[in-house]
Amino acid sequence: MSDASQPIETVPAASWAEVRDFAAAADELFFAMRRSRATTAGQFGQDLSAAQITLLTPLVEDDGVPVGHLAAAAAVSVPTATRMLKQLETRHLVDRRRSTADDRVVLIRLTDDGRELLTNLRDQLRARQAVTLSRFTRGEREYLSSQLRRLAELVSEVDD
Repeated sequence: MSDASQPIETVPAASWAEVRDFAAAADELFFAMRRSRATTAGQFGQDLSAAQITLLTPLVEDDGVPVGHLAAAAAVSVPTATRMLKQLETRHLVDRRRSTADDRVVLIRLTDDGRELLTNLRDQLRARQAVTLSRFTRGEREYLSSQLRRLAELVSEVDD
């Protein structure tokens, strides 16, 4: 049995302190990144919420995405995504159209204004991240990147 599939009852008691310490550090990173994204969005995103940004992000790479896929990517319900998208549509950031292949499917596309806004927001966020990451050496950045990817894979294995 791999460590990832071990029942929680079999985790050695001595490791609980490490788990708590790691969880606290991970939470600190998560919330710091959310604050940074919110700050960037507030400065450059015309008051887009973090949830709206998360919902729209897949559209930068893949225009014409079904509402259900956007909801899943943003980890919100389809009705919540639909409500958010209606608000974004009134702001002329997205448009919604029925699929030509299946009338039951609504496809979401960024408008030119929406694409420009998200592209600028992403560029500003990457610039902020670059400043932060410049405080690490190249070797440290490479190590952090590889460990974060490894951690993401391990967490995904546990969730599967």
